[in-house]
Amino acid sequence: MSSFTFVPAACAFGSAWTHWHRVFASTKAFSFIDYMIRLPAYGAVIGAWFGAWPMPLDWERPWQEWPICVSYGAMAGYLMGLVASSVCIIFHNRRQQHLKGE
Repeated sequence: MSSFTFVPAACAFGSAWTHWHRVFASTKAFSFIDYMIRLPAYGAVIGAWFGAWPMPLDWERPWQEWPICVSYGAMAGYLMGLVASSVCIIFHNRRQQHLKGE
């Protein structure tokens, strides 16, 4: 989970607390890097949370053991966050080009 949430932010921002606070505590993204860091991290956390739901249903299945479904949920959420961040970046760039054109 930390490789999906902490490592990309640490590589992009280092130890600058203002950047960490801007990305994870603010509700508005200011640049494409904010989208690239924030949305996949949120997706991984939410995906892990949704991945934990099938665990109490039946422990007899091998795919429902403790770390497996949470890990798969985190990976799926991270991938969905990557897709969402790509879409947001495309729309953000198109909006910027449209505003510059007028």
